Amino acid sequence: ILPGVTSSLAGQNFMVDGGGYDENQLLLDGVPVFHPGHFSSLLPVFNGDAVKNMIFHKGFFPTPLEGRISSVTEVNLKEGNKKEHVRTLTLDMPAASVMLEGPIIKNKLSYMVGARRSWLDFFDSLLSEENRLNHSTYDYNAKLSYNLSPVTTMNFLAYGARDDFHLPIEENGENVSVLRWDNQAYQLSFATQKGRLGNSTAVFYSAHTNRAYMGEIKEDTDGYIHSGIKSLNVTTDFSYSLENLYHARWGVKYAYEVYDLVSQGEEMRVRHEPVNQVSVYYDNLLRISPEFSVQVGVHGVAYCPEHHRSYYSIQPRLSVKYFPSERNLLYLNFSKMEQFYHFLRFDSFSLPTDFRMPSIDGFKPRSSEHYEMGWKHFMDSGQCEVSVYYKTRRNVLALRPDTWVEDESWQKYLMVGNGDSYGVKGYLYQHWKRWSLQLSYAYSRSREWFGALPEKGKVPSLYDVPHQLGGALSYQLTTRSSFSVGGMLRSGKVRFLNEDYEPLSVEDFREKREPLNYRVDVGYSYRKSFGEKLLLLRLGVYNVVGNPSEEDILSFYSVHWRGNCLPYGSISFKF
Repeated sequence: ILPGVTSSLAGQNFMVDGGGYDENQLLLDGVPVFHPGHFSSLLPVFNGDAVKNMIFHKGFFPTPLEGRISSVTEVNLKEGNKKEHVRTLTLDMPAASVMLEGPIIKNKLSYMVGARRSWLDFFDSLLSEENRLNHSTYDYNAKLSYNLSPVTTMNFLAYGARDDFHLPIEENGENVSVLRWDNQAYQLSFATQKGRLGNSTAVFYSAHTNRAYMGEIKEDTDGYIHSGIKSLNVTTDFSYSLENLYHARWGVKYAYEVYDLVSQGEEMRVRHEPVNQVSVYYDNLLRISPEFSVQVGVHGVAYCPEHHRSYYSIQPRLSVKYFPSERNLLYLNFSKMEQFYHFLRFDSFSLPTDFRMPSIDGFKPRSSEHYEMGWKHFMDSGQCEVSVYYKTRRNVLALRPDTWVEDESWQKYLMVGNGDSYGVKGYLYQHWKRWSLQLSYAYSRSREWFGALPEKGKVPSLYDVPHQLGGALSYQLTTRSSFSVGGMLRSGKVRFLNEDYEPLSVEDFREKREPLNYRVDVGYSYRKSFGEKLLLLRLGVYNVVGNPSEEDILSFYSVHWRGNCLPYGSISFKF
């Protein structure tokens, strides 16, 4: 519902303020999760029972963050209950999950373990071949949290996920894995506070692998091909606070990353590209008066591939806030961000043969400056906000018109250009008695221009969605139950393929759009306590009426009603 954010059902392919899918970063307890998402677009990226909170950044980015130019989403897991053992079981339409938490040493050391698996694939044998899911998903998360003292903690995090798509091979009918996505992350972190000075230090490892059976991608080939990213990181962060007047933060990061890239041609192979990256940052928050505060910082990056040219980046950040009255806030934000990784997906699936490239082989880092100013008004039971923004985008990549990718010579298939986006956004939240309302609207334009196509001038980007309207209205039926109606309406996105799924010609490049999309959903929730036990029931229907995009329809979800209407149900029991 946030203005300027356009997403599919589960939000794994979302666009922010005119930026692309690959310009958003997802952090799990500070660890980057590369290419998050699942085959079923109705399956959220993480097990929601294990999530403590989420923080979404766009426009203004806190100084320690870097690596993506459109948004950063911080997802933080629960530490685990240090006083009693708690179990949560959940069964919903896409998956079943369990979460266990409790003390190992009471009030000192706790654990949290969660696991989730899709389950509708168990019924594949009962369905006709065209209705089978042919895929499965599982993930797990674990966390140990240890209070060494009242001001010192240590945490260990483990996360893993696998999506597997399998089909029978015609020659022998054997059901084999034709596409598999893997993600994993491990982190050991330490945090302490001594007076006004604090420190947090972490070591983590994160990896993503995309593997595919070559017989399904290219004729007369056999075996598997894979692409992926492995990242080992060390970071330390210091902070200093002086009452409520001044706060400083500074730190340093080191990352060693190895990219496995697929080289196409007569013979497919994988090449390894190691990259070293060092980041330093410094940030000040100064409260000049009760009404006026300024936050200013800078993030510096040295990006050093071992076999290619190095890049150096200075990224300033600025936020100014002024309260002209108790209920009104005026703000001005500026952030420069730089992105050293490029990703273009050529199909509905993410495949190892997609374009995945760090800033090597002449592909320069992508950069952006985001300017935004706005006004917030706080009400007794809600708030409203209006803002305007302008964002530059440099070194953007696009597939050339009339192009079929056949080998690893990316320079002849891709073109480099620049772009920008701008818009006006509004958001309203209001709660009164039993009713609550959220409403948002954004008018946003996103443009690009390429030296290889000077005659086209400034054209809409693939992420240009001029009009976006979203809303949700909820009514509290009883103290235990509520009913909600929500929906969205947005302009159709720009096409990059024609109706026959072929590349567009130069004449039609960025000239055609998909139809306008709209969708209305309904939901019901019921919550009841039995002493310390808790039951939560949710029922809903996606797309009661509507015209959702093809991306939303590709849910790989075995239950569909007429007109791509999707039922949904979930039951959770906590004890």
